[in-house]
Amino acid sequence: MRAALVGRLLISTLHTNDSTTSIPRLIDIGVEPYLLASTLTLVVAQRLVRRICTSCRQSVPLEEILSEAVLRRPEFASSLAALQQSGLVAGAGSKADNIRLSRGSGCPRCGGTGYCGRIGICELFEVDAEIRPMISKHSDAALIRGTAIRQGMRTMFQDGLEKALVCETTIEELVRATA
Repeated sequence: MRAALVGRLLISTLHTNDSTTSIPRLIDIGVEPYLLASTLTLVVAQRLVRRICTSCRQSVPLEEILSEAVLRRPEFASSLAALQQSGLVAGAGSKADNIRLSRGSGCPRCGGTGYCGRIGICELFEVDAEIRPMISKHSDAALIRGTAIRQGMRTMFQDGLEKALVCETTIEELVRATA
């Protein structure tokens, strides 16, 4: 923290569930909230998900059980709306009726798994003038997260949903990685 206070770029790893929970985690390990508020600029959270094998990839409809697991997510409607606005998903509303995804059927190239390699899903949490006082006041992580999302932070779920919709990973991987 002292190095960050004098303008040095400090890059570190920390184990948390998402980017915004890094704030209470850093406070728990002894960083004073006022120091954190003045030095923290960006937090990146990431997970690796398996990439669908391009040799055996096939289109499949969103299955009912997985549909329920995804539709129950609180951020599903806003994520789908953002993807529709960016042109990745056609239509309007929060239903997943016509969404088709991909899955690997298994082949010699992927060893019958349907996956070949990994791809990252991530979220970037930028600490700005609205977030800094919240950190200093030791605000709840959920409140900070809500503010960041309202300001346009793209969550890991949104990034993973986009990657599932463009057939880079499966919805099962998204659910596993962001549960």
